Amino acid sequence: MSGDFDLDLPSLWFTKQPPAFPVPSMRAKGPSTSTYNWMYEQDYNGIRKTLIAIVRWTNDLSTTKVRITWTESKPLATVQARQVHYPAPKPLSPTELDNAHKAYGRNIAAWATASIGSRVGDGECWSFVHKALQDLSESYTKYGKEPPMLSQGRTHGSCILALEASDPGSVKGMLQLADVREGDILEMKSAHFRTVVQKPEVAVGEQWGKWVKGEGEKNVRLGHHTAVLVGVEGDCMCVVEQNGVVEGGVGEVRYDLGEMIRGDVKVYRVVGEGWCGPLEASWEE
Repeated sequence: MSGDFDLDLPSLWFTKQPPAFPVPSMRAKGPSTSTYNWMYEQDYNGIRKTLIAIVRWTNDLSTTKVRITWTESKPLATVQARQVHYPAPKPLSPTELDNAHKAYGRNIAAWATASIGSRVGDGECWSFVHKALQDLSESYTKYGKEPPMLSQGRTHGSCILALEASDPGSVKGMLQLADVREGDILEMKSAHFRTVVQKPEVAVGEQWGKWVKGEGEKNVRLGHHTAVLVGVEGDCMCVVEQNGVVEGGVGEVRYDLGEMIRGDVKVYRVVGEGWCGPLEASWEE
């Protein structure tokens, strides 16, 4: 079928445990997340096996499902495969984004704030955000409400703001223009924030303690970093993060976009799971 991926079936990767999925042709499309499921049944030809796998590309959240069946004794001679492709989810309207914030934003921010001073999971920044969404997902499901979409790699919902330090123009007012709110998820890459540090001037008498600029600077460099926004003040993002400025633990810090001299910043609005569907290895005929 046109648009299908080369599944490299002659290599018999699907018979291995775990299977080597996604296959190279899928990995070439970009970063992704995936899962799979096995099924077995006995028929007159022997043991019939089925592998159902799903892959979702984190750059646009497009998805492909694969169903492969074969007889255990003769895999290459009996293998059959099908693929189903799902496009990237549609962009959300301002009203839909507002409703998503009302449904999830404040609860995510409250969860993050309540975790200050603790260590969540393996202590990494991404794990902190993933755990927040996972816990909320379980609670919403328990009470019959649509759960939030879990992080798909470093995509945490609908992207409402994307900035690069090298972009022309000012970042002033961009947080307000994008309607960034508490409970949104901040994702940064290769970010470098430089802050002018005020130091007391060496003087005597009434001049002692006078603060002057230009005496020093504070630099914060972050590779890949994920955090929960809990407030916006002008061009400053107030976040709760793990393993950032405070290493290994959860703390609250501020990042001023006006002080970012390098790197990329994205802000995601957490949305319902139904926007792109759960990452489940299931097959519907």
